[in-house]
Amino acid sequence: MEGESAGLTGKLVTIEGVEGAGKSTQARRLAAWLEEAGRPVVLTSEPDGTPLGQAVRRLLGTLAPLDPVTEALLFAASRAEHVRRVITPALAAGGIVVCDRFADSTVAYQGYGRGVPLDVVHRLNDLATAGRVPDLTVVLDLDGAEGLRRVGRRRGLGAPGTDPFEGLALEFHERVRKGYWAIRARDPDRVVLVHASRDEAAIAAEVRMLVARRLGLEVRR
Repeated sequence: MEGESAGLTGKLVTIEGVEGAGKSTQARRLAAWLEEAGRPVVLTSEPDGTPLGQAVRRLLGTLAPLDPVTEALLFAASRAEHVRRVITPALAAGGIVVCDRFADSTVAYQGYGRGVPLDVVHRLNDLATAGRVPDLTVVLDLDGAEGLRRVGRRRGLGAPGTDPFEGLALEFHERVRKGYWAIRARDPDRVVLVHASRDEAAIAAEVRMLVARRLGLEVRR
């Protein structure tokens, strides 16, 4: 595993959280700030970061609910392609990769949320990521009910609904949130919880500070 990361001089920052937590917004804001600071940055997301991942998202949005193991395998295949074709080349070039969702999503959603044994999820993730672990993971922590309310408001404004997990019961989203707490408890040096019920700008400022501290960057508010 260690050999796979040899020579990668860039940094990987991942943004995680339940539905409606604001991951995509905060990932975009962080990438824009890094770019303004003159840092080489690649903004990407899962599963959409490659054509294969986009196809997986379309499948999940149109098929009947899949077996949880099947879901985990599809996300693993998408992640393997993403790591090898997008993330690893960017890191090898010295860039900062900001990724909206990564391996922790499968642990939280398919593991804690859908009940796939965690040892299976971890083995799939290790294979898909070639052992690459983010340098920093920011989990936007939000109550599951509030996240679903935000999703509902977004739908009311005409946003497309292609995520099959948004329609699952509140109990599922609560398990996912607790899954992220467990991930944080297991790896506190890498994973940081950020309260996502606050103003978008306040969240962005905290995320910038966390990233600057971890990567040794100067914070310009």
